[in-house]
Amino acid sequence: MFDIETLRFILAVLSLLVLLLFYAGVYRPTRSAFAGWWSLALLAAAVSPLLLLFNGTEIQVVANPLSNCITAVGTTFIWFATRSLRGLSPLPWIAYTAPAVVLVASLLENPSTNRWAGNAALFAVLGILFTLAARDMWIAWRTRRVSANWQDDGEARVALMVSALASTTLAIFYVWRTILYVTAGHESWIFETTVGSGPTAVTLTVTLVAVTFSAAALGFDQQTQVLRRRVAFDDLTGLLARTAFFERVTVATAEPRELGTERVFVVADLDHFKAINDEHGHAAGDRALELFSTLVDSTLREGEFAGRLGGEEFALLLHSAADDDVLTRLRALADEFATRGKRDGVTVSTVSFGVAPAPSRVPVEQSLARADAAMYKAKAAGRDRIVVVTELDGLRVHDV
Repeated sequence: MFDIETLRFILAVLSLLVLLLFYAGVYRPTRSAFAGWWSLALLAAAVSPLLLLFNGTEIQVVANPLSNCITAVGTTFIWFATRSLRGLSPLPWIAYTAPAVVLVASLLENPSTNRWAGNAALFAVLGILFTLAARDMWIAWRTRRVSANWQDDGEARVALMVSALASTTLAIFYVWRTILYVTAGHESWIFETTVGSGPTAVTLTVTLVAVTFSAAALGFDQQTQVLRRRVAFDDLTGLLARTAFFERVTVATAEPRELGTERVFVVADLDHFKAINDEHGHAAGDRALELFSTLVDSTLREGEFAGRLGGEEFALLLHSAADDDVLTRLRALADEFATRGKRDGVTVSTVSFGVAPAPSRVPVEQSLARADAAMYKAKAAGRDRIVVVTELDGLRVHDV
């Protein structure tokens, strides 16, 4: 059996090798947030055990607390990596607070002679951070299971599960280590046998090897998700792009609708939009589009979709619980667009709407074309109004 110094050296070298391979093979080609945080965590995993090799020397007083601090930093980066998989931003104050707590605890326990200085705080912080990382991993895994692309994401789901299991294992390990350290002490038989320095080095090494390929898969998968989003969503408005809108509403309209509700397509067009661009510049036109899109997005309910068809024209799939429910919502949308534009100094215009039923037996393109034709009827009737297509192909005109 290797002695603890040898195990720590192996862990450091292995972490460094994985870092070099991961940086060159995953981070550089993807530049994904997950790969970036994971690379920093690997760097910490390589430096921290090397500092512990100075235990028993004159520089233990510096090396030991610094090692604890770097370990806390590295584990914080692991949590930031898992947060990025859910689209969440890092929390900078955690990156400062967790290492600071560990460093202060280490300095207060005579690190020049006490190799275990600050370890109670360190183990507790690691237990908390790995628990948070495990939670994010399991949430990301469950989310991926029900995503629209789940059939194409088998490798990512497996990688998420492996990483979630690894994070859970380390969370349990460090929580148990904290409990034993506080209650039994680091010199006790049960502590040394189950969570002592030797078992810890072995556990970390095995975990590192186990998640290496999973981390690589997640780094590339995150880049894929970013590219998917760029394709699926309009850059300016944040609403669905034309192709993605058609794909999603095709699936949605094929599903059974709730009893007592109807699905309708709405095509909305900003009136006199060219005049806004010509008189005030394209930046003013972009601000108007952004404001309208924000208001459209805020009015959507569960199971409803909105997309930008092109230019100043938008399409929505809405659910209507009563004959005038959609009309009420569209009037409120137009009123809020005018009010917010005036309040925020955004040059806006009126809006023309076309509304048509979206029965599941009728192709999406045909239903949407009827709503589009109704919108042009609204334009021809004087703009700033709603034209509704009935089931009998009749038209009802409503002033907004």
